[in-house]
Amino acid sequence: DKLLRNNFAEARGKRLALLTNHAAVDQLGRSILDVFALDKTLDLRYLYSPEHGLFGQAEAGERVAPERGSVPIISLYGDRKQPSAEELRHVDLFLIDLPDVGARYYTYMHTMKLCMAACVEHNTPVMVLDRPNPVGGLILEGPIARQVSSSVCAAAVPVRHGMTLGELARYFEKTEFARRRLDLTVLTAENWWRDLQFDDCALPWTPPSPNIPNADAALMYVGTCLFEGLNLNEGRGTESPFLLCGAPWLDAQTVIDALTAEDMAGCALEPALYIPKSIPGKAANPKYKDLLCRGIRFIITDRYALRPFTTTVALIAAIQRQHKELEWASFFDTLAGGPWLREQIQAGRSAREITTEISADLVAFDAEKPRLYPTLTERRHDGV
Repeated sequence: DKLLRNNFAEARGKRLALLTNHAAVDQLGRSILDVFALDKTLDLRYLYSPEHGLFGQAEAGERVAPERGSVPIISLYGDRKQPSAEELRHVDLFLIDLPDVGARYYTYMHTMKLCMAACVEHNTPVMVLDRPNPVGGLILEGPIARQVSSSVCAAAVPVRHGMTLGELARYFEKTEFARRRLDLTVLTAENWWRDLQFDDCALPWTPPSPNIPNADAALMYVGTCLFEGLNLNEGRGTESPFLLCGAPWLDAQTVIDALTAEDMAGCALEPALYIPKSIPGKAANPKYKDLLCRGIRFIITDRYALRPFTTTVALIAAIQRQHKELEWASFFDTLAGGPWLREQIQAGRSAREITTEISADLVAFDAEKPRLYPTLTERRHDGV
């Protein structure tokens, strides 16, 4: 929207590359490609897509092939991870417009980071067309990652990091590229304050990936993505991904009863029976496909009181106490940024004990992270 209101001044007369996907829409619901088409003078040379492809057609982890057309569409979630030197030789400005979900597991920040690295190497300016963080910028959750070599854990930040993609770009500028010259511009979002979550924004929700169909799923994903590292179904193969978890062996009511009111702040948990099904383009082979799962449904009652990471950790701890069937995959440690979280849960520590131990780290991180947006209170105080 801001680029359009500026009459594309930042992009006109330059050879452009664009990293984006189908969910990059303006406030009228038009895709960025349709918006770019309004100005026939724009010289778009290359289109790059993240995980799930330009049109969001691929499920999680699926390799996406490049496509040929008047503007080449190059997948950066397949054989390629970065733009090539030859491509960047024909680019004056590398644009990034990706709707993110505010959780460290989400691979878009990793793709952006690799693109920024390529642009640094070849002296190509980068501009991020920023968007609101749908889970807000005030609340931080989860341990700061200690192992950051994965696309689902690409930075030493908390799980719920409280940054927009533009702020993450500034973070990478300060940490990854501090000793290298990065020409970075962030075109900030207008009329957004970091204490707002998506439901407070008068914007259309376009799923940024096949299994984040709504803002509730994006918020619970902060915690429930951890189920991907356990032998629990995380709601894939249903119409409620990341708002369900279950397994054929789970005693849902007993597990729910083991949680405290503090563990469940901002949400209600209820038993649910469901059968994960193959859904092409979303979950072709979900865990426990075609088997009856005894599950738990997450119902958000207060987005601002909810701490999805805390609730999920409390639930995993309760399942571990109740069920010897629980199994941990190495991917859990990858998602968690190292073995520390798993070790704490396995040692019998409660979610409250775990979150209390990391609270000082989160306060320190929050004080240092880039902030491009005030809170609404700060804005009113400043008289803006």
